[in-house]
Amino acid sequence: MLNDLRYAVRLLVKNPGFTLIATFVLALGIGANTAIFSVVDAVLLRPLPYADQDRIVSIQNLWRNSGQRGQASAPDFHDWHDQAKSFDTMAAYVGQQTSVIVDGAADYAVVSRATSEFFPLFGVHAALGRLPSDDEHRSGGPLTVVVSHAFWTTRLGGDRAAIGRTLRFAQRVYTIVGVLPPEFRFPTNTDVWTAWWVFPETSSRSAHNYEVVGHLAPGVTLEQAQTEMETIASRLERAFPGTNENKGIVVTRLLDRTVRDIRSTLTLIFGVVIVVLLIACANVSNLLLARASSRARELGIRAALGASRTRVVRQLVTESVLLAVLAGAASVLVAAWGIRGLVAVAPAGLPRVADVHVDLRVLAFASSVSLVASLVFGLAPALHASRSDLNEVIKQSGRTMTGGSSGRLRAALIVFETAAAVVLVIGAGLLIRSFAALNAVDLGFRTERLLVADTAVPVANNAAAPQAVRFYHALMPDLAAVPGVEAVSAVMGVPTRTRSNGGYAIEGGLTFEQMGIRSPQAIFTINTPGYFSTLRVPIVEGRDFTDADGPDAPLVSVINEALARQSFPNEDPIGHRIKSGYDGTDFMTIVGVVANMRSSSPSEPPKPQIFMPFQQHPLGSTSLSVVVRTAVADPLTLAATVSQRIRALNSDVPVRTSTMDATIERAVSTQRFRTMLLGLFATVALLLAMAGVYGIVSFTVSQRTNELGLRMALGAQPREIVALTLASGLRLTAIGVAVGWIASLGLARLLSSMLFATSERDPLIFVAVPAVLVTVAALASMAPALRAARVDPVVALRTE
Repeated sequence: MLNDLRYAVRLLVKNPGFTLIATFVLALGIGANTAIFSVVDAVLLRPLPYADQDRIVSIQNLWRNSGQRGQASAPDFHDWHDQAKSFDTMAAYVGQQTSVIVDGAADYAVVSRATSEFFPLFGVHAALGRLPSDDEHRSGGPLTVVVSHAFWTTRLGGDRAAIGRTLRFAQRVYTIVGVLPPEFRFPTNTDVWTAWWVFPETSSRSAHNYEVVGHLAPGVTLEQAQTEMETIASRLERAFPGTNENKGIVVTRLLDRTVRDIRSTLTLIFGVVIVVLLIACANVSNLLLARASSRARELGIRAALGASRTRVVRQLVTESVLLAVLAGAASVLVAAWGIRGLVAVAPAGLPRVADVHVDLRVLAFASSVSLVASLVFGLAPALHASRSDLNEVIKQSGRTMTGGSSGRLRAALIVFETAAAVVLVIGAGLLIRSFAALNAVDLGFRTERLLVADTAVPVANNAAAPQAVRFYHALMPDLAAVPGVEAVSAVMGVPTRTRSNGGYAIEGGLTFEQMGIRSPQAIFTINTPGYFSTLRVPIVEGRDFTDADGPDAPLVSVINEALARQSFPNEDPIGHRIKSGYDGTDFMTIVGVVANMRSSSPSEPPKPQIFMPFQQHPLGSTSLSVVVRTAVADPLTLAATVSQRIRALNSDVPVRTSTMDATIERAVSTQRFRTMLLGLFATVALLLAMAGVYGIVSFTVSQRTNELGLRMALGAQPREIVALTLASGLRLTAIGVAVGWIASLGLARLLSSMLFATSERDPLIFVAVPAVLVTVAALASMAPALRAARVDPVVALRTE
């Protein structure tokens, strides 16, 4: 075996061109797989860093009529907690970004409020200090918090004396009693946890505000827990038909809930890079077959001297394994670069992205893939070479063997490469067409030159909410006076970041109680006057809000065209009165109708929407996004000035600035991620496949030099030689394109749920891609074809 290895090393060193090309092609395929695997492993495969994590579940409401999942109401949570026997622990939590003030400095932080069973459920212990006590989870108990390790490091300086210090949010002072270990980050990116109770006196079952997690009791399976919770749901449905009709319960493992939105995208990309690796292996197999053909006489002589077939195969497989080892080592560098790139373009909210890196698991994967790849690309050429006829190879007198099973195998590999490339390029084409349509969709508002400044005014309780109204009322004219500002307004949730929706009722129709869960749904938006003009949203009918729509004025609202069509299809909505389920206010007179906006997502059609003036809804006005339309091309040039004006008015208000364009980009980041990666890997697959076409045509020309010379000696014209040579490459390409075109129909069906305004059988893509592939294959074949036409008949025939 050692002799085989030494001989393999000498051969690879002797042929540096072959070694470098084969290593590069394999390293590209293995590195791409390793990089994607690192993401898949960190996000989908690794267990959550919690004790007994496979028994921690998410419990959600499931509306059977729509299939939508959602949070629980307070009374439902208490009923689940008290009636379910399948869980030994169940907890509720709710989180939000808010102003947290440390040493007088206000900044955004994610604060999660959790019930007493939350930390025991995860089996988490404080890394420093302690967890909140039972007394601190009771109404009126001491105000304490525990902080994340990251928050302790960045905001508290990593000082062990942080225990006992205070921080402030919601106008209350909280004492820090503990720091959590670095691996505990649930809910995602939470900075501060505070002891909390879910108000048992809350009777509304239509306010779904709470996330719920549970820990399965010993011996209870997920299926048994699901069955019991469905029984409880049916019981609640009979007891409270107005709010719980068609409302089921779904129990999901927490890991599955965490990765549900990204699983299909990562699975698709992982499948794509496996295909790319197979194409790379096919390419290297073709190289090895060509090399084996050139070594046919050498191998025949070794067999004549007594080498067994097993001995020849072992030698060739050793060379393949050594080649794979070199490629595997190089692939680690490719993977490291790829991981950095993947993390940089990862979609917003990708869970556990901080855990993506090269580690022992990733290195083990790269090693395994390298070993498997060596067998995939090396075994077939080795077996083929070992079956060579001894007498035939010796008769070649130094020339290489051609045709036969070797030619058929090389042709089959080219057909496979081409077919796989067609599948990937068609898939990428569909996603590119879809993403282009998504980018071109009319959002209903203008995004250019819009600065977005997120703010949050800390208030102690609901009664203090009017303080926030006064803050924004004073802020709007102050910012409007800043040079370079064309318009300014504030809103509860800019488009794609809307925060509230629910049922509404029209005066004179059925009440909320009568409609129950059948009440029509709308997005609820609270904004200052001038919001529509700032976003350039046309007012179709009626008027905008004004400063006169104050807390003591008659309640008013503006609706969008979608809601007007839904509830007032044959009448003028102006003057009608509407009531939202947002904050329990009375009926509001509709004073305006505005054009539709895609407020939920660019990929979703406009939904019914109710706009309400901020002065009349103080509870929703404590955390608004200030939207500034600037006269300058880059709105971020005004970010510092806007932030200074806000903090000058109230130093406890945190400010986080961005642009509306960036907000929209984050909303489509998942679509961009999969389109970019599939497009990249499809391009790599196309290049590898065309390199394979070039290689086999070049090899064919070199093997048929004598034949081509004879043809030219007998009168064949150069153009006929070019046509003959091109035909050999294009014939294989055409077969591969046909096979790939048929296979693409299956991939298109899998992609259908990911496409926006694009048919899964888009004629442009399904016609253009084969045409492009054939054209590129013709170009790849042209150079060796022209070389064949320049064969000197005298030189070619002299070798006979």
